[in-house]
Amino acid sequence: MNAPLLVPVLVLLLAVGGLMGFRDAPNAVALAVRFRALTPRVALILSALLNAVGVLLGALMLTLGLPLMVAGGTARPEVLALVGVAAAVTLGWGVLAWRFRAPTSTTHALLASLAAAHVASVSALGSGLDPAFENGARWEVAASLLLSPVLAWGLARLTARPVLRLATTGTTVNVQHRARIALAVSTGLIALGHGVQAAVRLLPLAVLAATAAVGTGLPPGTELSAAFVAAAAVLAAAVGIGTLGGAWGIAWTLTERLVILDPLRAAVAAVVPAVLLFAGTMLLHLPLSSTHTGVAGIVGSGQTQSYASVRWGAVARVAVWWVATPLVCGSLAFAAGAVLLPLLG
Repeated sequence: MNAPLLVPVLVLLLAVGGLMGFRDAPNAVALAVRFRALTPRVALILSALLNAVGVLLGALMLTLGLPLMVAGGTARPEVLALVGVAAAVTLGWGVLAWRFRAPTSTTHALLASLAAAHVASVSALGSGLDPAFENGARWEVAASLLLSPVLAWGLARLTARPVLRLATTGTTVNVQHRARIALAVSTGLIALGHGVQAAVRLLPLAVLAATAAVGTGLPPGTELSAAFVAAAAVLAAAVGIGTLGGAWGIAWTLTERLVILDPLRAAVAAVVPAVLLFAGTMLLHLPLSSTHTGVAGIVGSGQTQSYASVRWGAVARVAVWWVATPLVCGSLAFAAGAVLLPLLG
């Protein structure tokens, strides 16, 4: 199950990177385009460029730990198939959710699939349980799934009214101008954070796949810098190209189906996930989903309006997709792993 599988697994990981760019583009551009802070073309080009830059920045961060990933240890041969199963399930679920215009987290789908496929390998092959896969992925999915929307919702609700009081001085034109500046800046920040998240999720999996293809791990001192830089550049291109697709159906869900916002509340709803995305990536090292925080920020900001603007039926449907993502992806990955791993082994 080693070398012949490496190329298709790496292609699947690149496809997941493109899917991340495609599906996450609305989180960055939807509100800015809706309130005319940026034109659709400019928003997508800016987001694609900053997504690519974010991937390269994330790769730079990972280079510090690259020797630890490849030195000395034994890479289990089933890891290559495990990564392939998780990537395939993530890709299929992401496409399905896009068809239904559902804003879901690709990162949560990937982590749940990895954990479940690993448990399947333990069951099918009798290998020992790796706590880094099972416990780490379970904690990250649970923490970010449950806590990040609550945190974003609370921050948006707390900050919306003070921001409105401070920002509504002056003429209507000046107020709208300030809101549009905040929306444009948040577009860039979210796109940059997306790229970093894509790199720190997918590049370590590519390294794991490569070491598993060798079969016995790489010897200490193995130089992978050139290959790693090339992989980062290709992933950056894939994420950037995927971003240009826009996924406007999901953008329509974010801007029209959940809450009707004014420009200033939209600015609050956009800035909150931008800040949390960087805090999660740089400080907490958790995959705080921009989709989850973005939707929660929109709802929290919308609740500060004097009339009932939140469409709770649409919010509930989105929440069902969020809960279904780790459950369905985990189940599919476990089933696929239980069937495929013994055949490949």
